[in-house]
Amino acid sequence: MATEIKRCGEALQHHHCRQVCHKYGNDDQCRFQFPHEVVETSYYDADTKSVVNQCLDGNVNYFNPHVLVFCRHSHDLKCILSGKAAKVAMFYITDYISKLLIW
Repeated sequence: MATEIKRCGEALQHHHCRQVCHKYGNDDQCRFQFPHEVVETSYYDADTKSVVNQCLDGNVNYFNPHVLVFCRHSHDLKCILSGKAAKVAMFYITDYISKLLIW
């Protein structure tokens, strides 16, 4: 399993900035906020009331190893309980779904 996680992670989860990363006036930085901050161990931040995931490589999406190996697709996981992150996620999902309906 560890070999498959490594193989899939390197092939599917590693971010490489492309033109789409710099749309909407984001010329000097990736709009997907790569590279992520390197975090040695996951922890709960009481000030922001959020879970901060472990991140040993700033250019890798947060992922679930089981989803990665069994579904073999890129994905980005984040714990969204409430607050600003939940609102941002709600707007992103609504915008994404609305975009699909317009032909």
